[in-house]
This record gives sequence, C-alpha cells and structure tokens, in this order.
Amino acid sequence: MSARQPLRILLIEDDSMIASIIAIGLRMLGVPYLLDTAYSAEEGLDLFEQHPYDLVMSDYNLRGMNGLSLLTTIRQSKPTTPTVLFTAYDTPQLQRQAREAGINEYIAKPFLIEDFVNLARNLLPIAANEIGASSSYTNDD
Repeated sequence: MSARQPLRILLIEDDSMIASIIAIGLRMLGVPYLLDTAYSAEEGLDLFEQHPYDLVMSDYNLRGMNGLSLLTTIRQSKPTTPTVLFTAYDTPQLQRQAREAGINEYIAKPFLIEDFVNLARNLLPIAANEIGASSSYTNDD
C-alpha cells in the first residue's frame, strides 16, 4: 500500500444541506481524502462494512437507528476507528452516553465548520500520512 493512499471518511447525516456544508468544510483538511456520505444509519452501516474508514462522523438524529446506536455498533465491530457524534439535541445525558460508548468526539449544533474540521483533523492519522507522502515525493533516485 502506498503512503499516499487518501484517508477515508464516512459521514452519516440525513439532512443533505448539512451534509453538503460539512463536505465543503472538510476541503480545509489539507490532505487527500475520500468522503462517503450516507443519508441513513442503515446506509452508513452498509458502507462501513464495505470499506475501511479512518474516521466516521454521524449526526445523532437519523431515521431508524440513531447516531449513538450506529457509532456504538461501529465501535463494537472496529474499536480503533475514530468516531464523532454531532447533534442539535445536546443534553448532559447524551454527552454521558456518548462518552460511555467510547465516542471520540461530541459536538453540538450549531457548530463552527472550522471547529468541526479541527476535530476531524485531530482524529485522522494525518501526520503519518503527510510524513509518508513527503518522503515519497523527495526521493529523486
């Protein structure tokens, strides 16, 4: 596998407008990545089973299964995958449940897109990816 392989991010958000805003914001990451967007928990789980992801981000309020249940299922299947739960329904109880489920980051809506991108940047293995990419480019022999 090449060190320059793009990072894979899975975004689960049933509001296509919010998903688009997040997708545009993620362009600020500054590293190559592939973004898959799912509009339901079930679609998100299907994608997660098909591809390895470096980061999974989910809204809490989804049709069918909620985002906390979705991310809990993902963490049980692949505990090392970093996860972010975001929600407009911010409560101390939900924050506690997210912590107990091992969710890496929790962010309440409305959020600044820069804060969201910084969360993603901090959870992604960007440093290793950049080091690998720069050493690949500087080898002139």
